[in-house]
Formats: sequence, C-alpha cells, structure tokens
Amino acid sequence: MQHNSYTKYRAKPIALGIALVTVVDLVSLCKNTRRWYAAINGLERHLPTSDASEFAQKGDRVAKLADIVTLLRDHGIPIPERFNTLVQREFPWWTASNLETAFAQSTSDIGIVVCVGSNNIITAGHLILSLRNVLGYKLPIQIAYAGNDDLTKNDQAALLKLSDGLELLNLLHHFNQSAAGFQDGKYAMEPFAAIASRFRMTILVDADVIFLKNPDTIFQEHDIVVTSGALFYHDRAYKMEGKSRKAWIQSLLGKIPPSSTLQNSLFWKEDLWQEMESGVVAFDKGHPRITLSLLFSAWMNTKYVREHETYVHILGDKETYWLAMELSNTFYYFQPEYAGLIGTIDSTAGTSMTSKICSAHILHMDHTGDMPFWFNGGLLLNKALDGMELANLTHFITGGTTMSDQPAWRYDGNEYWCAEGKPAIALIEKTDVVLGKILQQARKVKEMLPT
Repeated sequence: MQHNSYTKYRAKPIALGIALVTVVDLVSLCKNTRRWYAAINGLERHLPTSDASEFAQKGDRVAKLADIVTLLRDHGIPIPERFNTLVQREFPWWTASNLETAFAQSTSDIGIVVCVGSNNIITAGHLILSLRNVLGYKLPIQIAYAGNDDLTKNDQAALLKLSDGLELLNLLHHFNQSAAGFQDGKYAMEPFAAIASRFRMTILVDADVIFLKNPDTIFQEHDIVVTSGALFYHDRAYKMEGKSRKAWIQSLLGKIPPSSTLQNSLFWKEDLWQEMESGVVAFDKGHPRITLSLLFSAWMNTKYVREHETYVHILGDKETYWLAMELSNTFYYFQPEYAGLIGTIDSTAGTSMTSKICSAHILHMDHTGDMPFWFNGGLLLNKALDGMELANLTHFITGGTTMSDQPAWRYDGNEYWCAEGKPAIALIEKTDVVLGKILQQARKVKEMLPT
C-alpha cells in the first residue's frame, strides 16, 4: 500500500509533463511519504479516550495531525481517507463531510461571524447597524445560532432585514448537539461558530461588541497575524486574592515547558486571574494548525468536558483558544495592551492627575495602541440589568503593557467594573463623532427588532 501510494504521486508530475522531477525530489518525496504514513500509523495506535482531563495528550495528537496535513499539503498530496478517519475519531461531534475544504488555502474570503440568540438580538442589532451604517463595513456577516429554539424563525427574519450581506449559520447542521450541548452552554458556541463559518479569515465577534473603527483590515494591520493565523486580546490585568488559574494550567502542561508567549505574559509572571478577552478573535483557517487548534478549543467546550473540567476552572470559552494553541505547540499572538474601561468620569473620585471610571464596558485599543478599537457590554447602560437605557460614554482609561501601567480594578457586581489611578482620556479627542452616530443607529434598533 505504501509503495502504491508513493508510486502514484511520484509518477503523476512526470506523466503529466508538468516538471522534470529530479532524483533529489524523488528521495525527498519518498521520505516525506513514509513520514506521514508513520505518523498516521502512530496516531492510530493512540486513539482518544473519554477522559475530560487529558488536555496534554490531546494537544500532542492535535500537533501531530497538524504536522501531517501540513506535510501533505506542502507536497501537493491529497488528504487520504485514513487521515479523515483520524480527525473524525478525535472530534466525533464534527460532521464535516469534506476535510479537504476545511484545510483549503484557495479562498481568501474574510468575514464576521457572531453568535446570536433570541435573548440578545437587540445588542446584535446594535452591532450590525453600527458596522454597516456608520463604519462602512461591507464584508459579509454570518449569524450563528443553534436551531430555531435558540433563535426563533421570526427573529431570524427580523435580523436579515437589518442589512444586506447577512447570512444564517445553523450550528446544528455542522455538529452533534448531544455532544456539543449548545442549548445549556452559554459561552460554548463561539469556537464551534468559528469552525463552521465559511470564511477562511474569520473574525469571531460577541453580539455585545461595538467597534469604533472598521475591522475589515484587522488581518493586514497585524503583520504577524498573517504568518501566525491568530489574533487575541488581553483581558483586564487584575488578581483575585487567594485564587489562581496558573496552577491549573501548569498541571495541564505537565512536563511541557510554557511557550515564550505565555512565559512573557503578565498573566504568567504576575499570576493574574484571567488572560484573554474573547469578545473579538481573528483566525486565518488557511493555516492547518489554526483549524485543528480551533477543534481542540471546541472540544474543551463540549458539554462533558466543560462540565467536568474546563468550566470548573475558567469562565466560558475565553481562555480555551490560546490554551488549545499552547498545548498543541501552535504560535499565537496577543495585542500587547491589556484591557481598559470606557464610560464616564466619577467626579467624586480621583486627583488632578488620575481619574476613576465605573462602567460595564471593557475597552480594547487598535494595533497602534493609541486608538480605541472595540468594547464589549454593548450600548446599553448595563446589559446585566433590566432596561433599555443607552450608556453615556465620554472618557476611557487604558490598560498598558506592563503591570505598573495598569489601573487599579474593582468589581462591583452585575458586570460593573471600576478602574482608577490613571488619567482618563476624553473620547472626543479620538472618536467621539463615530460613537455619536453609532448611538443614533442604536435608537433605531428598538423599532426594527422585536424585544
């Protein structure tokens, strides 16, 4: 069998007269063909188990799968059925019918995918109208949902009327619901949506995110993302007294040394409570390691694994993206600045040199570190509370790249945070006009969507 497969791919370029294959080419191809056969044979002998804590072992298998598909693709060899079978055994809840397209490089499609249910269509409407009518975002937007019980048909129809270029993406057509458990997994759908999205370059966005500049150049603005395939954003740099997630991650890594990205992070050096804010993440799925790492992340968010391991230690999907890449030896990149806060200044606090802002809206800067790019929490004053009052956003306090440059954080409950100890910057100096137009669009949403 090995001889036949080798002969097939050795003879093809000669028979077609495409190129004159040298002896060196043949020897190299023969060695690589044997390598991927040996790699597949090895993986077939170490099949996945149902153990929810076997993160490191699964990361090793994911890394080997990525090595195989990269080797095959680099030599123009179609993905064999044996490899497809291995991927299906590793991730049996994924119903992908053609793995060739899952690892394709031919398309350069880019777009946004956002998970929307009937419980958050208002915030999703704010996002969509602000992108289309204020920021000039013209690329397609996919609305991901888990069947009609998640997003009713009436709500689907109402959302599609908001703008051109909107598509529905039913995740139940791509994944086994009993294993994924979307219906009782508040945060679990996100990585699955990124996998199912038709876009090679996928910008995964929470429904309560608001951009302050057009995100359509997010891949070009970060050169390193073009080569690495993944862009992440840091969360707030704060500690929880007496609590640590670092110890759990160290237990997962075992003897695997942390990557330089992890070692140099404030999360690792300062034992912060959380590392990543997943309101916006960007993936280029043309990189096989990215697609397989996304599947690994989704596995961490499947019902059994999240209930027995993942969500015991972390909140939702947010840390699973970089953790999947860390455990599978996949490079990833964080925007250097940690998160800040956008809201209004508390006039009763602060000094002549520092300010205090309390708000439910976490802010992230763009690739320059100077311009506000996006914030979460939507445009409502506080989405965690009843009411449709819109927020008054006039100033922001930035995070920084070092611990000494971080504001002091305090959590007041119901998604409400306070940041102080740094000077606040007036939004009017940066993007006040844009935000004003976004708020105007938000006032239309209540009339256009059912509440």
